[in-house]
Amino acid sequence: MLIADTLVVIGLATASLGTIQETGGVQEHTYWLRNDGTEAVTLQQGYTSCECTTMEFDRFAQVQPGDSSQVILRFNPQGRGGEFNVSGTVVYGTDRKRVKLSMTGNSVLSEETLMKRYPVAVSEHLRLSTDRFDLGVMHPGETKERNVAVLHRDENDRTETLSITFTPDEKTPKGLQHIPYTVTTSEQGKQRQVTITLDVMIK
Repeated sequence: MLIADTLVVIGLATASLGTIQETGGVQEHTYWLRNDGTEAVTLQQGYTSCECTTMEFDRFAQVQPGDSSQVILRFNPQGRGGEFNVSGTVVYGTDRKRVKLSMTGNSVLSEETLMKRYPVAVSEHLRLSTDRFDLGVMHPGETKERNVAVLHRDENDRTETLSITFTPDEKTPKGLQHIPYTVTTSEQGKQRQVTITLDVMIK
């Protein structure tokens, strides 16, 4: 039982959904808030941690001492993979106190979403979010950074983010350049180098 000033969450304020599938549809959990105070409180408003989460409750309801009110938190995993921790907050009372409710778990992306997120196949085991970046116009000494995401199909679809940092110097040829940039990752337990192309106009 988690006490949040006057309102008490009956049970756990954080619900674990375990492992869910992206294609499994909206997930929801019901919470009950009990008024353990001596005066009635009004549920003023509510907000959630992200657009993927919605909350349903009886807004402007007066919860009398000893009574309870229901709150439903819903999470839409569509397009959202990996571990998640989403929440909804109910604001109540004239002094606008807050009680926070959460849902945690791990969302497994569908094959279709994985292919959209990682369209570049390096091999049977490696896929990239992209293999080319347009850096636009750059001058010698200027630095730009980008990130490329890697999907390891041989490691239970583990994802990895690799940083790319590029700084042209005075020796870099002027004009439009297509510069190969090597990043290092792993494949089946061995080091693997992958080449990314940087399109850049050197001034």
